Amino acid sequence: RDDLDAVADRVDWVAKYRVVQGFRDRHDLSATDSKLRAIDLQYHDLRPERSLAQRVGLRTLFESAAVREAVHNPPTTTRAYFRGQCVARYPDEIISANWDSVVFDVGEGPLQRVPMLDPLRGTQSLTQELLETSATAADLLAALDR
Repeated sequence: RDDLDAVADRVDWVAKYRVVQGFRDRHDLSATDSKLRAIDLQYHDLRPERSLAQRVGLRTLFESAAVREAVHNPPTTTRAYFRGQCVARYPDEIISANWDSVVFDVGEGPLQRVPMLDPLRGTQSLTQELLETSATAADLLAALDR
């Protein structure tokens, strides 16, 4: 436990564990209590006024201004570019966008998931032309199916 405490301000999962476990202990909750799931989600909220990570003193790697910039302008050299462009270009057809996939609802048929397992695919150099020639999410999905 002392080893974990020593790195809690630098290792995200340790800080999160301490927040969730501390809340659980203080309120005598079971491990499956829905309040713990809410704490788990809130921990990742990046807004300064809501961030539990910031509140417990987790060190950051980047200045706040760089984080704010990245929210609106994801890096062009990772899958974040593709994900961000999809959200910007097709907001009404995106059901979910997370680290490893984007899920579309184009209005017909089942939801369509585009996996993004490799962080170095989906870069601007690999996907910009595809995105620029896809007027709709359906066009994008059709092009990806080829």
